[in-house]
Amino acid sequence: MNVQKLIQTVAYILNRNDGCMDYYNLIKECYIADRMSIEATGRAITGDSYVSMARGPVLKGLYTFIKLKCDNPELQSLWNECFSVDENHKISIIKQDISSDYLSRYEEDVLNQVCQRFYKYSYSDMKSYAHSQGVFPEWESVEKGEEKPIELQTIMRAVNIPDNEIKILIDEQNSFENEAALFHSN
Repeated sequence: MNVQKLIQTVAYILNRNDGCMDYYNLIKECYIADRMSIEATGRAITGDSYVSMARGPVLKGLYTFIKLKCDNPELQSLWNECFSVDENHKISIIKQDISSDYLSRYEEDVLNQVCQRFYKYSYSDMKSYAHSQGVFPEWESVEKGEEKPIELQTIMRAVNIPDNEIKILIDEQNSFENEAALFHSN
């Protein structure tokens, strides 16, 4: 996961939602944007991993940051410099100069589509949408407090990417991640 890109994605969505929104809705909008990008290109915007939780599909890294449970104190601190969450589960931008240079024009277009569609959704509207039959067939119901990984291949199948293309896309993604890790280690 590219933490800077995740931060920029969250800031982009929050800026289109008056700088503050329910974090449940934020998580769902990020998931929907990633899913739309996967369907169109085979690649997610955030690069986060996904899990099924009691209230629907969740970006694992994003959820961890929001809950202040990142096991890397430096990354959690970087997150905390940018966003805050209040007792009413509202997440707000606190750092106003977050760029969007990690986001492509295409990714910004996807994020804009998601923000426009769900702008007026309340928490209960979003929960109802996320739990509607067939909206996220890759999501599995789990007990509160539990989580189950959602593999990228599972999302790809849910958005009707053929298995032969899934293998190619996963191999490309793994190759890209390996190259990025080598680049960042030097």
